[in-house]
Amino acid sequence: MSYGPSGGQPPYGSGGYGPPPPPPGPPGGGYGAPPPPPGGPGMEPPANKGSAIGALIANVIGMCFTCGGTLVGLVLAIIGLTMAESNPKAARICTLIAWIYFGVALVVGIIWWVIYGVAMFSASTTDYSTY
Repeated sequence: MSYGPSGGQPPYGSGGYGPPPPPPGPPGGGYGAPPPPPGGPGMEPPANKGSAIGALIANVIGMCFTCGGTLVGLVLAIIGLTMAESNPKAARICTLIAWIYFGVALVVGIIWWVIYGVAMFSASTTDYSTY
């Protein structure tokens, strides 16, 4: 039993496997354009909830140190968290404003505690040289 042409050996380069396969076609398997992204054109992807959760936690902790100074930021962080799926742009804006309120309240809180500490320290020192 003989394989290939009658010389015993197949011609060089054929390898006995036939012609090479055709080059790959366009993306999508040649069935047209790929499908559009979910949600349709013009829709934004949902907002990242991580920033809203971080703002929520930071504002809750800030409530302890600023005596309620981060209440507005806390409310905006909750709004941003609940709107992340339905209105991503508004959720990002609410979350950003919540972080800004946290930062401002933190700076004001630190200044307040420094002033309070200086006032308490100066009130507690007495001058014993007059006795």
